[in-house]
Amino acid sequence: MGKRVDARDVLDPNGRTRRPFRARVLGHFRPTGADPWDDYEYVSGDEGEMEVLPDLPVQVEPAGAQLRLRGKGGRVVRLVFVPGERDRASLGEDAPPSAVRRLLLAEYVASFAEEAGVGAAAVIARKLE
Repeated sequence: MGKRVDARDVLDPNGRTRRPFRARVLGHFRPTGADPWDDYEYVSGDEGEMEVLPDLPVQVEPAGAQLRLRGKGGRVVRLVFVPGERDRASLGEDAPPSAVRRLLLAEYVASFAEEAGVGAAAVIARKLE
């Protein structure tokens, strides 16, 4: 049996793809019950490569150049970024996984994190002027 994941945590998008890239499918999440709130189970297995399109919501995994996205038929899949020829040339042959992750996050995925705005006190003070 694979790792169980709460239904609310299967896909928590924290980024959006900027441009297309290739990725290898490492596995998918399948429901353990008939209800949408039942836990999901991760099923690993090489499922081939796919083209990831721009402007898709994704969940970047905490480590490595991995991410999750909702694929065909609504299935959530785990992917690993596959650098293209130009990317491999810029990274070099012996690039560490951290360099590949930096490239993925810098060039292909835009974070949902936004810059902090002014605080509530500043907004109230401006309105009172």
